[in-house]
Amino acid sequence: MTDHAHSDDAHSYRIGAVARLTGISVDRLRAWERRYGVVETRRTEALGRIYNRSDVERLTMIKQLVDLGNSISSVANLTDEQLKERLQQDSRSSHRSDPFTTLPVRVAAYGETIAAMLRASLDRMPGLHLAGAYQHFDDFRRQLMSLAPEVLVLEYAGVYPDTVDELDDLLQRSGARHAVMVCGFGRHDVFKALRERGAVILRSPVSLEELELACRYRRDPEASTPPAATALSSDLGEGIPPRRFRDEELVRLASVSRSVECECPEHLITLIGSLTAFEAYSANCKNRNPDDAVLHAYLHRITAHARALVEEALENVAEMEGLID
Repeated sequence: MTDHAHSDDAHSYRIGAVARLTGISVDRLRAWERRYGVVETRRTEALGRIYNRSDVERLTMIKQLVDLGNSISSVANLTDEQLKERLQQDSRSSHRSDPFTTLPVRVAAYGETIAAMLRASLDRMPGLHLAGAYQHFDDFRRQLMSLAPEVLVLEYAGVYPDTVDELDDLLQRSGARHAVMVCGFGRHDVFKALRERGAVILRSPVSLEELELACRYRRDPEASTPPAATALSSDLGEGIPPRRFRDEELVRLASVSRSVECECPEHLITLIGSLTAFEAYSANCKNRNPDDAVLHAYLHRITAHARALVEEALENVAEMEGLID
């Protein structure tokens, strides 16, 4: 089992943030916890499952070993030290022994909010060494060569096709190994192109811990997508998430939930029913109306992800109320 205590409780993450930082899907993470006890999570009434920083680093190592061909059952119950040793010993991963650097990372930052945040909070981020932080792009670009950063931290309200060329220029000029981009909005193809160039994408606003972990991640040069970039909130992907509850399971939960004082499960079940109905309607419209195919495909995808989020909320509430195991 794990050998780390919850000594960093001040930094807590919900399951969605953990999925974003580790690259493990929420469904797979739940399955690994249920079947193998990969981490010792805690629960709060308000937030459900809670993870700390050590959990994130442990899960990242486990994910990397599984990606290298190890079965989850063979690594799930190793201690943190054993996981590190396994990564170092694995001949197939000799070039990527530990996904996180242990020494402070030299960072150069650009962006009005990010620059101010790093200057004010650097003492709370021991894993980073701030080489320079600039609020004006021209000043930042001009000083890059002298700063010699390992990682660039870039803040953009929106990203566009020319942002990709700008990133190429900044990486080449600085010699940084990768960039962490704190972004607001942008197109799917632009985010994809940025990731392919080594950018870790985080959605604004970002927490200090999330930013530090993304900077400390030592990107495998053979990997096409770094872990922290796989689940940007505004970039849900093209897939349709499967349903977590069958209709008969929702009916059963609705009947059981009437026996408890909290009405939240019943309200969530109603929301899921409405979203599922609209999801089916959007899919049908997408197939029957070629002129509106793009719009309805978008509505179908967004509704499906909204349904999946409400299903996750229902699962958490139902577990806390003792309605499901």
